[in-house]
Amino acid sequence: MPYKRNQSRRHKIEKAHYKVTNWPEYNEALRQRGDITIWFTEEALATWRPAKTGARGRPQEYSDLAIETALFIRQVFHLPLRQTEGFMNSLSRIMKATISIPDYSSISKRSISIPMHVLSQAMEPGSLVIVDSTGLKVYGKDEWHQEKHDVPTRRTWRKLHLAIDEHHQVLACVLTTPDVGDPSAVADLLTQIVTPFETFIGDGAYDGEPVSQAVLNHQPNAQVVIPPHKTAVLSTAGDMQRDHHIQVIAQQGRLAWQKITGYNLRNYAELAVQRYKHFRQYHEGASAATAENRGMDQCVRTEQNDQSRYAGVRESLKSSEHRGALLKFSFH
Repeated sequence: MPYKRNQSRRHKIEKAHYKVTNWPEYNEALRQRGDITIWFTEEALATWRPAKTGARGRPQEYSDLAIETALFIRQVFHLPLRQTEGFMNSLSRIMKATISIPDYSSISKRSISIPMHVLSQAMEPGSLVIVDSTGLKVYGKDEWHQEKHDVPTRRTWRKLHLAIDEHHQVLACVLTTPDVGDPSAVADLLTQIVTPFETFIGDGAYDGEPVSQAVLNHQPNAQVVIPPHKTAVLSTAGDMQRDHHIQVIAQQGRLAWQKITGYNLRNYAELAVQRYKHFRQYHEGASAATAENRGMDQCVRTEQNDQSRYAGVRESLKSSEHRGALLKFSFH
């Protein structure tokens, strides 16, 4: 949480203690996370092949849903492309489904241009859009190859931009190069959000007119909650949302402004990043060969992480000795 009270003396504060209140349900949910039961709904089988469009040229043999299903299974079981094709063929034989499976070449090529979040349209997003970004390490040759052939590591970075709602659901994701700033990725994130929202929350890196204008162009009545810089000044007109934030901070302080605007909910995005890195074994780095495929891979990973969040939530009570009360928390 930004701007903590008594930051220089927080080392004297005792560590909080939590008591799990739903341990039997949470324990059973952890077991269910290892269940590999897979089924295809009748709707998915009916839309496995795309409808005819009447356009010139050869039509696509597999729908976007079929390609993203293959990518989703690939990320869940850590499979290369060829093994993904073989695994899905075995699934279709076990289920006796009359569907053909995309070959590994089609999965690789279609993953570059496939629309994102085809599988996540069933969720009900909240009224908040909370954005944040993190760095992803992309590995080059392995250590043996480097020593044998005397080649550089070619290790580089990519930035993963996420948009989260107050229910910890991933609304949008964009993978960019390191030279793309956080404000530049906001427009691409907003294009993936098809439902209306009320509030847009971001940290100080998003402070500026381009971000506010992009949000208002997408949702005219949205509230933009971004902390202005400590040296920020009022605009000429003085009637913008940023001007109101500057005035409230000057009159009541930054901590009071955080409570008034609900800016503290921004830690949901940081929690999503932490959950993503922990759940998907972030130290392994990106596995796809090209930047375009890596972009889709990382978004499928965030979507897989978002789906697994529903397989058990630990509810805890935090004891506050100073206040003599119990505070309820949920950990995913």
